[in-house]
Amino acid sequence: MLTENKKGISTASRDAVIEELVAELRYLRAAVREMGARYVLRAEGEIEYVIGNLDCVPTSLLKERSPGWLREIRGLKLKPAKGRLKDLKGIDRLTDLLLDEVIVAQDGKKTL
Repeated sequence: MLTENKKGISTASRDAVIEELVAELRYLRAAVREMGARYVLRAEGEIEYVIGNLDCVPTSLLKERSPGWLREIRGLKLKPAKGRLKDLKGIDRLTDLLLDEVIVAQDGKKTL
């Protein structure tokens, strides 16, 4: 039997709407988990690439650029326990910068 609440929506209809919302929110939750896992893998891979290629950076460039790189890395004010998007953006920005500079330094033809 369909009953109506104060707003005129039947209980069965309300339950169907809630069920649909719950299904979509569970999908969203799973998507966040998958995207987070893929982000972690990509970011870790980029950082490992930089680490693995530091030996290929000419010594003169390494001595010139490393103080700035260290300042940038140490300047990140990360709060991992808070899970802040701004922290991830800072890591992304810094990783992109380091990747670009290490690749350019390996090329040897371009200047940083």
